[in-house]
Amino acid sequence: MNMEEYLNARTMTYLQYCECLQTKYGIGTADFFSKNFRKNQKVTRTKDGLYAHHKMEDRVADLGKPEIAMLCPYEWQTKENIVYCDLLEHLLLHVLICKYPRQIEKIGDVKLGLVGYGGVVIIAGELNDLYSGWKTAQEWRMNCHRKVENSKKVYLAILQQFLENEKQNIEVNSTLLHCSFNAPFGLWSHDRNKKIYAEIDGLLSS
Repeated sequence: MNMEEYLNARTMTYLQYCECLQTKYGIGTADFFSKNFRKNQKVTRTKDGLYAHHKMEDRVADLGKPEIAMLCPYEWQTKENIVYCDLLEHLLLHVLICKYPRQIEKIGDVKLGLVGYGGVVIIAGELNDLYSGWKTAQEWRMNCHRKVENSKKVYLAILQQFLENEKQNIEVNSTLLHCSFNAPFGLWSHDRNKKIYAEIDGLLSS
């Protein structure tokens, strides 16, 4: 995703952006899960640097987890409801989910997680590490990083949009984005991300 693409997408609703990305990359190459809820490897496009995102994650978070998927209509796993995206496009999808949720709070007696926010934090953690110098050893992840490694300005613009959208949400501020994908595993540290954390803190004052 380059800056021109971001500026064209930033005013879209979540569903409009899903349609935009399906036009750009096509619908899923396969259903995400088989009927017995095993992931179908044919859905994967990491060789192209792309992630497979569930369109219905504006309703229920973590649809890529079998234990969550089993609670939901199987149609949510079909290829028509898979959206391919690079890592920045994936972040923007979750930012837009936060802005345009259609959340189902529980199914039966099972309480479901809040939509959007977890995805923002997880993806931001990976990008914080990437833009602070982390190099992955996983070939599939390298493919995904190459597509966005020179787009830090786009990343910060997406985070600025997220923070502007959430100004009225007292539980959300820039420190939520002081996250690292690798720190919990001892493979990176928050100290190495200090510079980008400072840049994130300055977004709403810039």
